[in-house]
Amino acid sequence: MSRRIEILPTRPALEDRVAAELVTLVLAAVETRGRADVVVTGGAVGIGTLAAIGSSSSVSMVDWTRVHIWWGDERFVPAGHVDRNDKQARDALFDHVAIPVGNLHTFPTDRGQTVDEARDEFLAEHVAGLPDFDVVLSGIGPDGHTASLFPGFPHGEGHDAIAVSNSPKPPGERLSLTFDALNRGRHVWIVASGLDKADAISRIVHDSPESETPAASLRGVDETVVWVDSDAASRL
Repeated sequence: MSRRIEILPTRPALEDRVAAELVTLVLAAVETRGRADVVVTGGAVGIGTLAAIGSSSSVSMVDWTRVHIWWGDERFVPAGHVDRNDKQARDALFDHVAIPVGNLHTFPTDRGQTVDEARDEFLAEHVAGLPDFDVVLSGIGPDGHTASLFPGFPHGEGHDAIAVSNSPKPPGERLSLTFDALNRGRHVWIVASGLDKADAISRIVHDSPESETPAASLRGVDETVVWVDSDAASRL
């Protein structure tokens, strides 16, 4: 399935548009099957998009008791640490809406166990398998990584989650969903802003090999959309 590219003039415009489209899909999923499963991402645009949802008039239209939130990846640090993607997401949106804590499917925090043990803990908690997500939001790095799936590192083929040690981007230990899980999403959206992402976006669009640009392997079941601002689109 081919990708669709959506270019917005600025980062705020990008965040507002992605937020609006995300709410539309969440409402449709809740109406159709009674719940919505959404994978969110960290990073400036990912957190900015959540904040945009929180400040929009449509936030009150969502029955948050029927929304389940998952994280594409997480930094393996203690609970409440400023580096945690889930803390940033809570601060931006989820602490301000009536979503049950049980609907926030976070990765384990560092409580003294190893990162591999934390991965096993996550998989044991979801032994029946992860859902087919309605929407997957994925950010990218300048090197083309997505979630915590980095160039030149194992990507956990055949598994839903992977433990990452010695990450090239600090902190060194992380937990991540894999392409096996992410690509079960009906709508997989890549979101990026800024000139530092322009080369990676160009490589994604031109189907760079996964070993060089992991994010190029993101593919949704129903659609794959690359959402970018004009700076990130400058090398297309």
